[in-house]
Amino acid sequence: MTEELSFLRHDGIEKEIAALERRFHTVRDGLARFELLCRKQFDPVSPQQVIAPAKLHRVHQNDIWTLWKAELVVPNSGLRPNQWPRLWFAVKGGIVAFLCVGSHVDNYDNNNMDRLALARVGDVF
Repeated sequence: MTEELSFLRHDGIEKEIAALERRFHTVRDGLARFELLCRKQFDPVSPQQVIAPAKLHRVHQNDIWTLWKAELVVPNSGLRPNQWPRLWFAVKGGIVAFLCVGSHVDNYDNNNMDRLALARVGDVF
């Protein structure tokens, strides 16, 4: 029997998703599709690589959790692939916690987003 992944969302990412959703109405569809990919990629019992290594970047790792950054495909948004939002999330065993999201359209600073994700992961785990 396969252990199910559970998904958490930091309160801060909910506000960021809502802000993106005002411009890109299908951002939640993209997040739902990403969850499906995570169910295979980070399955605690038998993980399968379904997210291309070039699209998934390990930001930080310790003995408890791993912090990742990935491109969040937003279907039917009119965005080019290099404009898709980036999603920071942490994985601890069977838990995936979505921490923050930023869009190149908003010209986010990658280092600031890495620090924000590291701060938020402490709130979750």
